[in-house]
Amino acid sequence: MSNISTAIDALLRARLRQLPEVQRESERWHTLGEHLAELEDALADLRAHTTMDAELVAALTLPQLRETQLAIAQAADSFRVIASRFTRTTVNIGVSGAARMGKSTLLQSISGLDDNQIPTGHGIPVTAVRSRIFHSPAVRRAELEMHSPESFLAAVISPLHAALDLSPVPRTVAEFRRWVYPEVLPDTRDRVLLTRLRELHSALTSYEPLLTGGVKTVPLEEVRPFVAYPTHEEITKAGERVGRAYAAVREARIECAFPHEHVARIGIVDLPGLGEVAADADRRHVAGLRNEVDAVLVVKRSSDTSSFFDETDTAGLGLLDEVRGFVRSTGEFTYLVHNTDPDKPHLAENLRGDLLRNLNGGEPDRFFTVFETDVRDAERVGLEVLGPLLKRMAEGLPVMDAEVLAGTRTQASSVRDRTRLQLTDLRLTLDQVARRAGVPEEVNDAKAAQLRSAIARRLRGLVAELAAEAHGSIVDRGFGEALEKAYEGVLKWIQDGFGKGADAWREEALTCMITEGHAAAFAGPEFSRIRVEISRRFAALDDFFTARLTAAWDRTAAVLAAECGVLFQHSDSRQADSVSSSHDAGATPAARPGRDVLAELAELFARSSQPCPGLASAVNSLLDVRLEYRTLLYPRVRPDLAPLNLQVTHPDTGEQMQQVAVPLTAEGAENLHELFNSLAEQAAFRIQKSLSQEAAVPAAVIHALVEQFEDTLIRSGTSVMEFRRFVRSYRNDLWPAEFKGIDEANSRFARVLRIAQDISNVLKEEQR
Repeated sequence: MSNISTAIDALLRARLRQLPEVQRESERWHTLGEHLAELEDALADLRAHTTMDAELVAALTLPQLRETQLAIAQAADSFRVIASRFTRTTVNIGVSGAARMGKSTLLQSISGLDDNQIPTGHGIPVTAVRSRIFHSPAVRRAELEMHSPESFLAAVISPLHAALDLSPVPRTVAEFRRWVYPEVLPDTRDRVLLTRLRELHSALTSYEPLLTGGVKTVPLEEVRPFVAYPTHEEITKAGERVGRAYAAVREARIECAFPHEHVARIGIVDLPGLGEVAADADRRHVAGLRNEVDAVLVVKRSSDTSSFFDETDTAGLGLLDEVRGFVRSTGEFTYLVHNTDPDKPHLAENLRGDLLRNLNGGEPDRFFTVFETDVRDAERVGLEVLGPLLKRMAEGLPVMDAEVLAGTRTQASSVRDRTRLQLTDLRLTLDQVARRAGVPEEVNDAKAAQLRSAIARRLRGLVAELAAEAHGSIVDRGFGEALEKAYEGVLKWIQDGFGKGADAWREEALTCMITEGHAAAFAGPEFSRIRVEISRRFAALDDFFTARLTAAWDRTAAVLAAECGVLFQHSDSRQADSVSSSHDAGATPAARPGRDVLAELAELFARSSQPCPGLASAVNSLLDVRLEYRTLLYPRVRPDLAPLNLQVTHPDTGEQMQQVAVPLTAEGAENLHELFNSLAEQAAFRIQKSLSQEAAVPAAVIHALVEQFEDTLIRSGTSVMEFRRFVRSYRNDLWPAEFKGIDEANSRFARVLRIAQDISNVLKEEQR
């Protein structure tokens, strides 16, 4: 690889390393534009609210919003275009020049293509479509980006209509087909433009099927009619029926093997000739080229009629300045190619002198580097133009890239400053709005204190009721009934042969004793089974405990619903205009279990716009309680089951003794059954008696649970703060008549502030 190729590869890699930061800058400006659109909507919402007076409405505007939005969009697009520049895998060279200067011949000498792909002509313009030509050692093809009907009308027909002052512009291809154009016009330039338009009109059938808006691939040998005007011979032969396929082509991309070294990463952009007589041709000639070409070669040939740099050439350089953009040095971007004719050295000398005096101020290459060559000679073009140009670009492109990026950033910084100034003015207006509208925080705090006190009073009343139930002299009839039912169930089970039938039980006992040779083999396991079953049957008290806990949840929910029951309505009901008063206990639907109401309250606490985790935890702790015989009362009655064991303690000596000693006969089995019956009934009686003495325990537990809930909800360290948060989040629902309108205005105001802060944050990031 040559030194030039190595330098160009290094340049392209360096460009790619800058890409992430450029992409971030483009995204920041894009985000800024989105925020500004949001701000516009938010200000419109705020101005429309009924709480805004006429003076505030007039002040809540951004007078230069449209200009700022456009400038921001342009800044975002500028960085996007630079990103495209830095992602290119080639260094692109534009080739331009007025008609008959040798531009197409130079392109042939650089690319190795011929008249079938880059047509040349004598006396008339031939290049109709901008082409991009890239070196490819293996591929030879042309990819044609075709116009759609809409883009054809907008980019080709509309400029011609505008230049000729013909209206209206055809909106469809069918309308264009039906247009009747005048035969001639008096002005010379207008006559030329009209001729172009009539040619496109008469040849519509030849290219209308090509207006697909897609990409068409053609062999290079067939590409000429798609990129060049018809030749004089073709027009003479076919007349108005001559095909004009080029009219359907937006741009061509050609790939072929270049015959020169250093070209692996080079792209050539073939530009239609400067000074061509067409509607806005010069502007379209350079449209979209900024950051798409890294340098431009302008071809100039001396002739018998023009051996000097004329006004057309000067105007062309002016257009290329637009493509140059933020590159400071014209001479680093634009180069002149003096196309010499060895047979006419005196003409070359005339142009050489004119370029030296009038273009470079008498000093060679002072402002523009001039490459002198015979563009027909590919070898000379490689040595005298391409090689020196690539060497200059390998050295100068990093500087130009830095200038482009710095210039774009400088331009964007002015947009940033204007945006920041408008934001400052808006904040001054928002300060006025804040002083004259909104809900004072002390009103919110007073409402929160009012709600907290009201709930505290109601909960204190409920706790007092539960305390009386827990410590009163009246035994809970429900507990007594549940206990009696469980006791009777145990006795019935015992009398039914411990669930097996008495005869079956005795038969099983006898069989086991005879088989094992002693009574303990049956008695030991059976004692264990009976203990477990008696305990399980008394566990039926769990239904009573569940009912009591459910009742406690219902009573607690009713207390809370009395103050904020409207929140327990379905969400669609809460948003309706006919929300009932928050102090109506009936607002909570009677059919809803208290547990569900409390669970919804915990959710409201946890997921409010300003979360209240302490209040949510208090409710969840109350709901997380379980009242069960197994955990609450079983430890107290366990000793009552002790006699139901094979080994028992002697009451006098304290020694362990076996309480089963019966003969291995049917009579022994009968005795064993009587013993088990007696012991089981005694155990059941003792348990029933012990549990009856614990009748107050469930009520005491429930009292303690609700009292703890009340203490946590009302007097925890974060209670006051979280009640304020709760009221801020739901005050429109709790007190709709007082807060809804004002809070809606506050919400709109807060949205404006948030978006303004987002814009400020993006501007700070951009400045860094």
